[in-house]
Amino acid sequence: MKKLLLLGLLISISVNGQRNKNADYWNSWQYTAKDGMVQKFEEAAAKKTAMFNKTPETAIITYRFVTGSRTGTYERVESGKSPSDYNLDRSAEGKYWQENVGKYIAKDNGQTRWQRLSNGSYNPNPENTTPATYVQKITYNVKADGILHFRRYLYRMAKVAEKRGWDAGRSLFRLVSGGNRNQFILAITFNDYKRNEGPEMETSTEDDYDELFGWGTRREDQKNFDASLEYWGEEVETLKLVPSMSTGMMK
Repeated sequence: MKKLLLLGLLISISVNGQRNKNADYWNSWQYTAKDGMVQKFEEAAAKKTAMFNKTPETAIITYRFVTGSRTGTYERVESGKSPSDYNLDRSAEGKYWQENVGKYIAKDNGQTRWQRLSNGSYNPNPENTTPATYVQKITYNVKADGILHFRRYLYRMAKVAEKRGWDAGRSLFRLVSGGNRNQFILAITFNDYKRNEGPEMETSTEDDYDELFGWGTRREDQKNFDASLEYWGEEVETLKLVPSMSTGMMK
C-alpha cells in the first residue's frame, strides 16, 4: 500500500536495487488536493484512471486518509509489479496526469516503491480480488540491528492469524526506494469495523502463539519487537477506499 515523482509514471524508470525477479513490488503515491478543488481533483483522477488504468496489469486503487494528520490526503497504489514493469514507457500517462490532474494538486509527495514480504503477510481469502473498504496502516521505523526481531514477531503473528481464522488480511511491506530502507508498513485490511476474529476458541492469541513457537515465546518476542523500533517508530492511520478513483469500481 504512498508517493511519486510527478506521477512517477513519467518515462521508463530504471530499477536499481530491485533485482529480485520473483519479488512482489508495489508503488504508492500521496496527493493532497488544493483547497476547494477536491471534487475537481477526484473527477480528473477518475477520468485518468478510466483511460490509462483499465487492465489488471495497469490497475490502480485509491484510498483516502480518514484519521491522523494526513486526513483528506489520497493514497494511490499499484500492486504486483515485477522489475521489468519499471522499464515500460508510461510517458503519455504521466503527461496526461500532469496536464489534467496536476493542476488540482497542492502537495505531491513523490513515488515510493515497496516490496511485499510473504513472511509476515496473511490473506484469508486469496480468491477475492475486490479491494477492502478500509486499511489500517501501521508504519514502523526499525533500528538497523533490530530487523531480525521485528520480522520474526510479525511473521509469527501472521501464522497466529491464520491459525485463528481472522478475516482481516495482513500485508507486510518493506521500503525499496523513496525513503528510509528500514521503514516497514503493516497494512491490515477489513470491510467492517466489527471484524470477525474467527470461530470462538477456548485458547487466547498468546496461547496459540506459544503453542506454535514455544512456551513463553509471545512475551519474549513482543519485548524484542518493541525494542527493535526507533523511539518515534510506530504510527497508526486508517484509510477508506475511494471507488470512483479505483480501477474497475468507477460507476
